[in-house]
Amino acid sequence: MVGGVTLAPMSESTIDLDDRIWSSLKGGNKVPYDASRPLKKLRDSTNPKEQENLFKELWQNLHRQGDVGIASYLAVPQLVTICLDKQSLDWNIIGLCVTIENCRLNEKNPPLPEEYQDQYFDSLLAFERYLLTNFKNITSRDGVRLALALFATLNGQPELGRAIELFSGSE
Repeated sequence: MVGGVTLAPMSESTIDLDDRIWSSLKGGNKVPYDASRPLKKLRDSTNPKEQENLFKELWQNLHRQGDVGIASYLAVPQLVTICLDKQSLDWNIIGLCVTIENCRLNEKNPPLPEEYQDQYFDSLLAFERYLLTNFKNITSRDGVRLALALFATLNGQPELGRAIELFSGSE
């Protein structure tokens, strides 16, 4: 149990961060991007500055102007696991997950391979439960906005989720 959420065991299709497949997967830039390296560092890091740099790298490589790749999809369960293990409410993890999910719904991006669908969707459902349970503890404005975007998207309102995701405080 993490943050009041009981996690289901990872599905058999979970890709270990040491698996060689990571080096062949494409990210948001449509070129191979080995997301396992920054994900392992993020998982193990306790240094806020290092984490900030790792999030910058992940944002730059998993998502690019509405484009995502298979590496982006497979990073989501890893990001959720990192978040739950650290009992984090970091807006970067919430934002990456909702951005990747909203991009997945756009037909211009590659489909999520069938063999990874259970892992992907199970992780998003666990993440949703975790965020709902801990919503009052999200202290950043971006974290609240992105959690609401994720809730809308995962509950059949992707257009609303995308609008909330893109909303800025100045609007």
